[in-house]
This record gives sequence, structure tokens and C-alpha cells, in this order.
Amino acid sequence: CLNKKGKLVPFRLWDEQREFLLDLHSRNDILKCRQRGFTTLMGIVQLDDCVFTPNVRAAIIAHRMDDAKVIFRDKVKLPYDNLPEQIRLSVPAVQDSADTLTLGNNSSFRVSTSVRSGTLNWLHVSEYGKICAQFPEKAREIRTGSFPAAEAGVITIESTAEGEGGDFYDVTHTAEELLNVGAELTRKDFKFFLFPWWRAKEYRLAHTNVPISPEDETYFERVATEI
Repeated sequence: CLNKKGKLVPFRLWDEQREFLLDLHSRNDILKCRQRGFTTLMGIVQLDDCVFTPNVRAAIIAHRMDDAKVIFRDKVKLPYDNLPEQIRLSVPAVQDSADTLTLGNNSSFRVSTSVRSGTLNWLHVSEYGKICAQFPEKAREIRTGSFPAAEAGVITIESTAEGEGGDFYDVTHTAEELLNVGAELTRKDFKFFLFPWWRAKEYRLAHTNVPISPEDETYFERVATEI
């Protein structure tokens, strides 16, 4: 995969990614800070299942077509092209278009702004909060069309916070309440995951002589009471 510096490196799980995979549910709701690698993670996980399991259907939904093209290029096609040659020869790409990778074992992986037709084993929706805030009609189409297509599979929605209102806010609010009361989740309940900025090691300064203003103190005190 590509790291944040644009260098091709072997994929290694971050702590947040490992924590998420170990607690994976049928429906997953990730509220996170920026650039935590969950679309990369789900691209790798879904591609892995497509390569090693016949007849898998996987999809990622992005909030814009330009983003969908980049996700397909960097998080699906690039990892496949860098698999060992023996694996690629065993499971060759029989269709390689701008948004779909179909393999010789009849598994396929699509990245687009909407996925309605067919039955999906995997569905990942990237920046669902942005979709709900900026494209409410598209969000409604995802909720009424894409989610039912993956009803028997694994659905993951992830986003940074985009204010109150919209389906992502509603799903997240409900999922957080279920977590707080310790409810036993059904297949159709979303499981809540929170990965805030203060857990990201690269967002920390290496030195300790950073001046903290009264406004900063007030902010950190408020954050501490909300944890």
C-alpha cells in the first residue's frame, strides 16, 4: 500500500485497525479523526477475501467520483498488482476497468459513488458523514439500496464528524447509546467505534515545552469531561 509519504510499503496494521478487526461486527460504525487508514484497511480486507474465496462480491462507496477513482487505483488495484506473481497467475484479473476488478475465481470488487444491484458480501462506505451532509439524496440511496444489498454481509460506515443531522449522525447516536447501555447487538445493529485524534501517535508533538493558552486549557478540560 501507499503510506502518507506516497511510498509503496508492506501493509502493517495500526493499533486502531487491529482493535477494529478484532471486534468486527456485521454492521460497523466508525467515528474517527482524519486519515486513520480505515478505507485502506477495508480495501485490503475485502481484496484478500476476493482473491482467496470464489464468488465474493465487495464494494466501496466514496462521496465523489474522483475519490472513487483514487480509492480504486490506490487501495484495490495497486495492492492486487503487487501481490506475488504466483497468486496473480492463480487468480488473474479477467476484467480491469476504471472502477471494477473481476477475478478468475468469479469474485469482484467495485468502487463507485453508489452500489445498488446484486448481493454484496462486503460494503464499505467512506466518509458517510460527508455524503449525508453534502449529498442527502445519495445518502438516502445508500441507505435504501446499498445497505439492503449487503444485508447478509459485512457493512462498515466511517467518517469524521460532520455536525448534527443526517443518517450518519442518527446511526452513530443510536450505536453509541447501544454501546453505553451494554446492549446485545443483532445483525442489523451498528456497532460503535470511536478513534479520536488524541489516540493517534503521529498527532502528538515530540517535545513537552509547548505553551498552552487558557483557551487550550478550557478546551482540554471540556474534552476530558466528555470521555
